[in-house]
Amino acid sequence: LSIAFLYGSALLFAMHGATILAVSRFGGDREIDQVVDRGTAAERAALFWRWTMG
Repeated sequence: LSIAFLYGSALLFAMHGATILAVSRFGGDREIDQVVDRGTAAERAALFWRWTMG
């Protein structure tokens, strides 16, 4: 059961990453820069969570 959840979460992460790459011509890749360049760890964690969950 846990392997199925792990596979599902990896698939969800991969789909969202592919979506960001697909819309990079429209500026979607700026979200990656925001995750890396933000100030506090809480802001980075919030942006990373938003990025991974879509």
